[in-house]
Amino acid sequence: MKKLLILLCALVLFANDVNLTKEEKNYINSHTFKCIISTSWAPFNTMINGKLEGISVDFWKLVKKKLHLKSHCIIAPSWSTVLDAIKHKRADLTIGTDITSEKKKFAIFSKPYATFPIAIATKNDVGFIGSMIFLQNKKIAVGKNYTAAQLLKKYFPNYKIIEVENTKKALELVNKGEAYAAIDIMPVLVYNINKYEFANLKIAGKTPWKFQIRFMLSKDNELLVSAINKAIDTITDKQKKEIYKKWIHVTYQQGYSLKQVLLIVFVSFIIIVALVYWIRMLKKEINKRKEIEKELQKLSIIDSLTGIFNRYKIDTALKQQISYSKRHHLPLSVIFFDIDHFKKINDTYGHRIGDKILKEIADIIKHSLREYDIFGRWGGEEFIIILPNTNLLQAIKVAKKLKSLIENHRFKYIDGLTCSFGVTELMPEDNSDSILIRVDSFMYEAKKRGRNQIVSDLNFKF
Repeated sequence: MKKLLILLCALVLFANDVNLTKEEKNYINSHTFKCIISTSWAPFNTMINGKLEGISVDFWKLVKKKLHLKSHCIIAPSWSTVLDAIKHKRADLTIGTDITSEKKKFAIFSKPYATFPIAIATKNDVGFIGSMIFLQNKKIAVGKNYTAAQLLKKYFPNYKIIEVENTKKALELVNKGEAYAAIDIMPVLVYNINKYEFANLKIAGKTPWKFQIRFMLSKDNELLVSAINKAIDTITDKQKKEIYKKWIHVTYQQGYSLKQVLLIVFVSFIIIVALVYWIRMLKKEINKRKEIEKELQKLSIIDSLTGIFNRYKIDTALKQQISYSKRHHLPLSVIFFDIDHFKKINDTYGHRIGDKILKEIADIIKHSLREYDIFGRWGGEEFIIILPNTNLLQAIKVAKKLKSLIENHRFKYIDGLTCSFGVTELMPEDNSDSILIRVDSFMYEAKKRGRNQIVSDLNFKF
């Protein structure tokens, strides 16, 4: 029995081991490897609370554990610095990139450990982009020396390409109207759009390319890349899904490209498909396009952290509800609330727990409202609720109910919290700006009165 227990312990201890050759083991045991990382490529490599985090970082931790690697990582100011360090062998490897003909001149690569589409981000008023033809004569912003930039230069050398420091800068150009589109890996675009609240940007389509993420090593590390490939082969689907679930919150629905549509029409013409069948196929295609547009529209109106509406959607919905209420002489009320002492929660428990609290608050409120009430995150720890066909007294009753639910809720990660509420009703002279200014001032008055309060038109004196 004792021998069996020892054997089981040994199996657990070496479960992550990889079957290496003697040369590979000796090489790994005799080296401390230097990795170099640029942190401006979220959600793959980034700094969160002073720590390296991201998809590529998590895969690197898995590989290190499996191979028992000794290493230390240095932070580079830019991707160009990373490439230069690998090229001149000042570093052994970097943990996330793809193969290009340019990089193959000075580096070797592991097999891919993840694959993502390279996508296109535009303003919300741009339709679905099914082909790169739609970007001809348009300004396209990409990260300098990024794989997307190299692919564009190779396959579309006559296109108007603007190289910038990183993906955030590329999206800023699109946001300002100085570029028509930004191109990068799908998770990178979505992460940056949501993090920096580019409310008027969306994912409009995909390029013909996929980005296979690999480890890139200096050419004198052939034994290390061989060992890393073996480690990648042992990473399970469950481990991959856990990493993706942690960092990727958006699913993109694939659509038909322009080439596919033309092929369908051409084949239909050649074989003289019956008119009814052709119409049926065309309707099917239109419906799929509508589904894609609907999914892309969802990306632009949903807050990725909480799953409720974002500021852009709330602002638009408020203007629509004000117009409708005035036209039909119906009451309309707005509740604006803020989590009390939220900064203290972040400082005490960390931003990751703070994010979980925001999600929990959103779930509490979402399941306590009517189906036609409109609920969203205004920004940070501030939330807003639009209550159609609701007068002030009814709105105050809703606020009291929500206030009680929150202060009596048993939160998973903290002892408890409260919120401060502002409540107001639409007045004849109101527009969206005036009603927001008023309800915002009520909320701040509630904080001045000691927090965990409700201030409304009834108990606020100008």
